[in-house]
Amino acid sequence: MNYLIIGGSKSGKSEVGEKIALTLSRKPKSENRNFTFRSSNFPLWASMIWCESLTQRTHVSRVSLNKVIYIATMKPYDKEDEERIRKHIQNRVGLNFITFEVQRNLHEIVKSIHQNDTVLIDSITSLLTNEMFVGAEIIKNPSKNILNGLKQIMFKAQNAIIVSDYIFNDAIEYDEVTENFKRELAILNKELAKICDNVMECSFGNIRYIKYEEKTVL
Repeated sequence: MNYLIIGGSKSGKSEVGEKIALTLSRKPKSENRNFTFRSSNFPLWASMIWCESLTQRTHVSRVSLNKVIYIATMKPYDKEDEERIRKHIQNRVGLNFITFEVQRNLHEIVKSIHQNDTVLIDSITSLLTNEMFVGAEIIKNPSKNILNGLKQIMFKAQNAIIVSDYIFNDAIEYDEVTENFKRELAILNKELAKICDNVMECSFGNIRYIKYEEKTVL
C-alpha cells in the first residue's frame, strides 16, 4: 500500500504519516526500537554502518526483517533546523521506527529494505532541496533521480508512505531558481499522485482523502 501525504508547513502531515506507517506495519521486535543510521558522506554504504539508539548499539546484521523504516531527508542549515529535527526525533521515541538519515540518492538505501518492511519518507521537499542544490551547483532536473529512488523503494517495500509539501497557493512570480524548484516539486507530487494507492491532504490537523483504494483508520 502506497500513500502520498501532502500539506503545508505545520499541517500535521508528518504525524499523520507516522500513524499510518505504524498502523500498516506489523510491530517489529523490541530490540529494533529507535535505531538511527547516519551518513553525511556518499556513497551511503562506503563504510561500516552502525545503528544506534540512545542507550545501545548493534551491528546492522542484527536488525531483523519486517521493519518500520523512517527515512529522514532534512539537512539542517541553522539552529532552527537542528531544533526541528531534535523535536521530530523526540516525538518518535518509543514508536519502534528505525531511522535512516538520507539527504540524497534514495536508491542507495534500497538494499536495506525488505519486502515486508513499511517505509516512511519525510519529506520530499527537503530531499528536493538537497538534490537540487549541491555545493555551488544547481541541478536542473533533480526530480528524475528522486523518482528513480522512490519507485525502487515502492516496488520493494510492502508499504511506502511519502510526505510532501504544497507550496502553490500564492500567485507571486519568483526568481528563476525558485520557480524551477516549484516546478520540480509539482512534477514529483503529480507523478506520485498517479502511482500511489492513496493520496491525502492535511490542513490545520484535518485530513482529506483526494484518492484512495483503502482508507486507513488512525
